Amino acid sequence: MTQDLTVDIAEGRLNIRVAAIIQQDDKILVSQLPNGTISLVGGRVVLGETTQAAISREVAEETGLIVEAASLCAMIENYFKYDDTFYHEFLYVYNVTTNTLEFDQSAPDFESQDILWLPISESASLQPEILSDVVRDKRDQILHLVNQEANLVS
Repeated sequence: MTQDLTVDIAEGRLNIRVAAIIQQDDKILVSQLPNGTISLVGGRVVLGETTQAAISREVAEETGLIVEAASLCAMIENYFKYDDTFYHEFLYVYNVTTNTLEFDQSAPDFESQDILWLPISESASLQPEILSDVVRDKRDQILHLVNQEANLVS
């Protein structure tokens, strides 16, 4: 059994996650969770898995799409609270191209969320909000960003 790289500690939770920027014209592929949260397709890295392998696996699990190429475009240190738990998260964001843009509704995680195309002009609705900056960035360099939505634990 594979174990997600999520560690509960006394002060909160440490997460290691990946997210994919999959673009078609002026839209990006997003996942909308049942609680209304909109984020890029992605998820947690599992123990012993590279972030590049994780992005391929997560895209396939959520959409049925096969990743043909993935290049790291940002690494975000993300600090936030969710359900009164403090999270310290490392989020690796990849620009991804896939074999097709037609979803496979039989993908393992397809039913647990809505997969849809979001106009880039509406990317401010992404969580965390800093993803909007990454989606809109056109420089050809890897970004290192810090997103602090919660006070750091001292």
